[in-house]
Amino acid sequence: MGGGCGGGSCGGGSSRLSGGSGDLNHTMRMAMVVNGLLGALLLATANATQAVTLWAAALLMLNHAAGHAVTLVGLGRRPDWHARLSMLQGAALAAAALALVVTAGRSIAVMAIPDVPLASLALLLAVGVTVATATLLFAGRRGTLTLRAIWLCSRKDVLPLGAGLVGLGASWLLLDGAPDALAGAGVAAFLLPAAWGLLRGGVGGQRVRN
Repeated sequence: MGGGCGGGSCGGGSSRLSGGSGDLNHTMRMAMVVNGLLGALLLATANATQAVTLWAAALLMLNHAAGHAVTLVGLGRRPDWHARLSMLQGAALAAAALALVVTAGRSIAVMAIPDVPLASLALLLAVGVTVATATLLFAGRRGTLTLRAIWLCSRKDVLPLGAGLVGLGASWLLLDGAPDALAGAGVAAFLLPAAWGLLRGGVGGQRVRN
């Protein structure tokens, strides 16, 4: 995630958090674990329901967990460490997003219809966790982790998750899996600029170091 999201996750994108609060580090670790567990749950549910939007939501959450991990690992280390980790995160995100677009195309081709009720419940859970995580980060914010940054992150999460719910609803009404697949592909396309930003930032950090 770009902009206020700081390279993929709220509070991520910088190996130097102003204020260096131990409470903030603890909150970020909690957010990393929560996002990681939710991403794994969404992946399992996506495999069970064959909902492309759930794969997209899982990728969104796992990318946040990776962003928090990159920031926490980079704390106290040389800037080139953070640049390399950001490049690795960006490359993985780009590959996963492109694979998701291909998956959406295949789903449309075979006219697969997801299990809409279960998939919708999983997406609603993801929205709730996103709001809860943003609340935790707001309560523990320090330095560069501002209210505006947290708001931008939450908004950029809730919007694609909401689009996924709309896609699932359309699939249920039309008895056609295409809306779900198109919504999932849209979320994947939404993540590609974030991947490019991570790659570009990592390359820039390497050049500054050299």
